[in-house]
Amino acid sequence: MAVPDSGNPISLAGIRAEIANNAYNASATTITTLQTIATETSINSNSASTPNATAPHAMSEWYSYDHDAAASFADSISFDFDGTNDYLTRNPIDQLETTGSVSVWVKLDSMSANGFIFQIREEEGTNNQIILLWNNASGVIRGNVKFAGTTNVVDSGSGLENDGNWHHVAFTWMSGSKTSANNITRIYIDGSQTDSDAIGNTWNGTAGELVIGRNGIQSNSYFNGHMNDYAIFSDALTSSEVSAIYNSGAPKDESSHSGLVAYYTMEAYSDSDTTLADDSGNSNTITITNSTNIDSTDTP
Repeated sequence: MAVPDSGNPISLAGIRAEIANNAYNASATTITTLQTIATETSINSNSASTPNATAPHAMSEWYSYDHDAAASFADSISFDFDGTNDYLTRNPIDQLETTGSVSVWVKLDSMSANGFIFQIREEEGTNNQIILLWNNASGVIRGNVKFAGTTNVVDSGSGLENDGNWHHVAFTWMSGSKTSANNITRIYIDGSQTDSDAIGNTWNGTAGELVIGRNGIQSNSYFNGHMNDYAIFSDALTSSEVSAIYNSGAPKDESSHSGLVAYYTMEAYSDSDTTLADDSGNSNTITITNSTNIDSTDTP
């Protein structure tokens, strides 16, 4: 609860209550002064309205001040894949073999071949894979769930390649549910579902490796373009959750979202770094291979 805006009367005691208890109290009676409030307390610089500590002081400095305001979500860096040899890996990554979701912002440059956005693959064999990629032959972003050798495919619409725009992609899968109607894979582009497919099998191999930016099995299909705000979940996102993450095209902080396995905002890295921090708090740090000209200020 913040201090009222300029259209409302405010009191010194109420301001003091906001700072002490993160809640403005119009009925507060604690005696204080502007000098005391402005110079002897900790002012939250995250507030959209932030009083200064320079005399003379005015009550108007405190209009709309919010002592409990969280830091704004930073979104100033994305990962720039060159389509030749850049990729990210994490081994092992678990909790995703039967049910999960990927949420990522992508901006595709011109693609002359397939480009992998996400891959979970078992340590040995090719019967179990979960893939999200640019499928060059069809000109779409494709989700591919392969469990026990059986493949289920979902596609985006066309027109995403080299259009100069950022797009939000969400890819979900669920298998092994006792309610068979729940066993579905889906793909969403910019908040709207474009395809779905029923899944009949389940993952029957070992936990696998996470690969971003290339096909980890054949060491090809390098992604050409940008990725940003990459979130991986252990549950299947609902359509309303996807819409909320898309947020009308403006990325926001997803670190408190339920089911989060790994979260790469891609803010805390630069050229020549060899690792990328996991912002979920789960310590799923990912390894960067070929980190030349990877940080870009082009963001959604």
